Amino acid sequence: MRPTARLLSVFAAALLAVVGVLVAPTPAQAAETRVVCNHDWVRVRSAATTNSRELGRLSRGTAVTGTQQGSWFRLDDGRFVAAYYTCAGSGRAAAPQASTASGSTFAVCRTPWVRVRANATTRSAEVGRLNQGATFSGRKVGTWIQLDNGGHVAAYYACASSAPVAAPAPAPAPQRVAPSAATHQVCRTPWVRVRAKATTASAEIGRLTEGTPMAGRKVGSWIQLDSGGAVAAYYACAYSGALAPVAAPVTVPDAATPLRQPTGTLGSPTGPYGQRFHPILRTWRLHNGIDIGNRAGEPIVAAEAGTVTTVARDASAGLYVKIDHGTVAGTPKVGSGYLHMASAVVTRGQRVERGQVIGYVGNTGLSTKPHLHFMVYESGRPVNPEKYIGPLASLHA
Repeated sequence: MRPTARLLSVFAAALLAVVGVLVAPTPAQAAETRVVCNHDWVRVRSAATTNSRELGRLSRGTAVTGTQQGSWFRLDDGRFVAAYYTCAGSGRAAAPQASTASGSTFAVCRTPWVRVRANATTRSAEVGRLNQGATFSGRKVGTWIQLDNGGHVAAYYACASSAPVAAPAPAPAPQRVAPSAATHQVCRTPWVRVRAKATTASAEIGRLTEGTPMAGRKVGSWIQLDSGGAVAAYYACAYSGALAPVAAPVTVPDAATPLRQPTGTLGSPTGPYGQRFHPILRTWRLHNGIDIGNRAGEPIVAAEAGTVTTVARDASAGLYVKIDHGTVAGTPKVGSGYLHMASAVVTRGQRVERGQVIGYVGNTGLSTKPHLHFMVYESGRPVNPEKYIGPLASLHA
């Protein structure tokens, strides 16, 4: 064979070898064994998405076998766990359990106490409580423990135990209100929510920081505050000191104006409606209401009868309330807003009358000192409140 032909033959053979490598099928990704890590437990999902159905849970250290697919680890049985919670390891993989056998014994852990619910949902009625260390018998069903003697406990607060089983404490029976107010202070937490009613489902109307004294009466598992609202009794401890004297409330005068003055003043209003240089944000912007100076804790009243449409909180307005008044002075769809409140004593959908107390002056949100930022709306757009309450100079204590 001529040298040129031999060279072409060698080149062709090498090219075919390269092409063969490129087109050869890629072998399937080999299965590997890992262990659950980075958390006490991990959810097992039906698909590689956090929106998919939870099929079970695996505790830390449990071995799993499968292959990684993106940010998920696909188990050999077709289920998925987040890859972040798996680390390289070895051992026999354990399949997630949908439920444990009835009669298994658990103990309350990770919390001073846990609620016993009527059904496997946090919205169901509380039928009792178990203190930390208390034991009970039941079976695990998803994220709940179904007790053999009735009721459900969140599985997160249940650890395996071999101790004798203790029955859950019965739900507290309704108690009569004590004849006189007791004195308490906030404890066991940096702050506590003040609820409109003695239930965690009611609106949050304020917060009290740790150590704050408060006067009220214990009713079941709540403290009914003399000033309105309720605080969970678990966060209230006995207070031996005397409550700070409360200043006489500033009267809230009424006038023959379409909307009445919403709170008393300590002098001239501190901020009129219009463009101004914001004292905190340091930028020019519309001041869409008026600021009425007052002491923290002084009452705020409804400027006119209407329906409460909003009781909420945000970073700028702090705690605020909005009321729909309907037609006022011939103008339809008039509403009012009350910002930077310390607490509110109304709830969404509640009907209020002109002059009814709806909350108390505070310093929440973007605020430099206690005051009320009062707004008036027409069809949802803010307008100068002076149109309805008169000149600011007429406001007085």
